[in-house]
Amino acid sequence: MSIQNEMRRVRITNLEHTARRLRMEIESLCKTICINLDCGLTKPESLPIDQVDSQWDELKTKWADLTVALAEIARLEEELK
Repeated sequence: MSIQNEMRRVRITNLEHTARRLRMEIESLCKTICINLDCGLTKPESLPIDQVDSQWDELKTKWADLTVALAEIARLEEELK
């Protein structure tokens, strides 16, 4: 087994851990956003739109990071074939 292939496997493992963490963070953000936008709990004029907007931006950033990590995993797995 070559050192390069072993390094690829280690990188894949690290990226998989990153992807798991990002998925959990995304899920948590989604739940928080849903709660903050629940008009059954808060009157529409009292919704924390600025806070939700910031959370939405954070969600988009984490989703983009997840997409990059998954693409890198796929690329490395292809190189190992």
